Amino acid sequence: MKYPIDVKNFQDTIYNIVGIDSIESGVCDLEGVDSDLVLTSDYAHLPIAALLRTNGGFENELLVQFRFTIDKSEEGLEALEFISWFVRDYARDKTKLQLTPFALPPQTPNGRQLGNTLRFHIDLFVENVHDSLDPVLKEVKQLNKTLSMAIKLYKIKVK
Repeated sequence: MKYPIDVKNFQDTIYNIVGIDSIESGVCDLEGVDSDLVLTSDYAHLPIAALLRTNGGFENELLVQFRFTIDKSEEGLEALEFISWFVRDYARDKTKLQLTPFALPPQTPNGRQLGNTLRFHIDLFVENVHDSLDPVLKEVKQLNKTLSMAIKLYKIKVK
């Protein structure tokens, strides 16, 4: 999939941290997503608790979601810990950003999934998005700039 350059750069920054196995992203228009809709399987990837607290999405609000997996290793756990700290710290500046885990049911009619579906979502909520993705891309660009600086500052291992 082809991503806008600012999105690709952020994905590359995350992916290049030692211990990160994969990353992808998507955008969801939250306007019209109400608290009932968020409970359906089609919307299972959305941050349920956040949307239940607000009774759904706001007018002109987009969710940019970065979904990543980690290696099943010490490096993977260290990468997750660093990203967890970074997201929490970045959100302290009042950016609507959070990190949530995601997994599918342990067992389905098709077999056991436990141990194979865990991933993590970085959720960036951007309001007042009207005719273009420019406000979203600006947020992602700043997020990437700050993450890149933190990686250098804390000497985080990169590939």
